[in-house]
Amino acid sequence: MSQFNFDDTETSGIWWSTNVSIRDICLELKEDTSCDDSEIVELLRHIASSIESHGL
Repeated sequence: MSQFNFDDTETSGIWWSTNVSIRDICLELKEDTSCDDSEIVELLRHIASSIESHGL
């Protein structure tokens, strides 16, 4: 994650708040579904792959 700059003075906190939001949602998903970390990682990889394939 070192490629991302989480310095609020440059990004107005957008990167940081997005990171925190995604993290919180993943924690809720884990709690609600009792899935393990590797399943959440696989879901996130699938989402990233989907984004990449659509050119976003």
